[in-house]
Amino acid sequence: MVLGISEDFTSNVVFDAQLKDIPTSGLYINSGVHPSITTENLMDFLPKIDLSFQEWDETKDYNSFMTSRNRVDIVTKNSNIYQSIKSSNLNQDPETETDFWLLTNIESLRLKIFLEKVKDKVYSDLSLTKRLVNNQYIYDNGEKHLTTLENNYAAWVIEPKGSDYVSIRINEISIEKDGTTPVNVYVINQDRLLETITVSPDNGRLNFVDTDIVFNGKGTFKLAIDSTDMYVGNATVDPLMFDGFVAYTANGTGDAPETADYTYNTFGNGIGINVTAYLDATNYIEENLSELGNYVRATFEYMVFQLFLHNSNNRSNRSQRLQMDDQLLMGELKNTKLDTVVSRYHKELKRAKTAMSKTFDTQLNDHDGIQVKIGSV
Repeated sequence: MVLGISEDFTSNVVFDAQLKDIPTSGLYINSGVHPSITTENLMDFLPKIDLSFQEWDETKDYNSFMTSRNRVDIVTKNSNIYQSIKSSNLNQDPETETDFWLLTNIESLRLKIFLEKVKDKVYSDLSLTKRLVNNQYIYDNGEKHLTTLENNYAAWVIEPKGSDYVSIRINEISIEKDGTTPVNVYVINQDRLLETITVSPDNGRLNFVDTDIVFNGKGTFKLAIDSTDMYVGNATVDPLMFDGFVAYTANGTGDAPETADYTYNTFGNGIGINVTAYLDATNYIEENLSELGNYVRATFEYMVFQLFLHNSNNRSNRSQRLQMDDQLLMGELKNTKLDTVVSRYHKELKRAKTAMSKTFDTQLNDHDGIQVKIGSV
């Protein structure tokens, strides 16, 4: 969610391009809010912190600051401050590689930190923070026999189910194979190899190894290995039995795991997985910001007034700047019967929740439930 700031000519502060650019949503966070919310007042009341950053290091791999919120992803070079705007940002010169770095300043960073808190409240109010749907161990728990897997590759196939905003995380993988020689596990999405990891078997025993594989795109995902001798039982899996995802097995024939021709089935293959499905609505507000924009703006207005009331940075000259004493500020934040900041906030929150109830997560009916299952096939 990119929130833009409209110029109101009350301050000489110059924000960076990310804040000044016309947002794709058309939403200027400070447009149409209470007249006391000016750029000058906002910057005066935001915490005045002395920020220092490390010099850019060409050997370091930087992440996007807006994702990591870690100050190590902000650097300096030749007395200028640069914000990393992409992950896997390695050996990209901040002064020339504008696709990876944004020239910024302390004032812009102070405001962005506050806007991130606004976004956090929006996600929290609308219950759009990451929410567990299901956790499931899937493995063969019957009598097992050493079996040569068919064709060139064996795989688990995973698909999100019930919502376009379900993400899948593979927490653990078990490879029931003789020996301890590491086995390549190919992570595939729509005929594209995303990464290859290695998992060490434990002499044919069921032993889960920690992984951190996240599926949050479209289409089907596969976890494939080269066909080999594995300990396999006679159990089958119902692909549709899991909340939040579909899971079934497959065998593939071809020169590469990502382009192989797969045949799908429901019997085990010696690969065990621990799967978590969770709702991740990161893109939902982005895609519907025009409908939810008034609520986002009302949340910003409400949090700014909380800042005006409780922040001690400028308590001595607050009444002069805002033409408000504590009683008037408390009225804006507590009185829900008049057209106040808090009444607008609650009105827009109600509208946003009504709109969401018709569009978001309509297939996962248990909005408040959490299912944690440990089972076997």
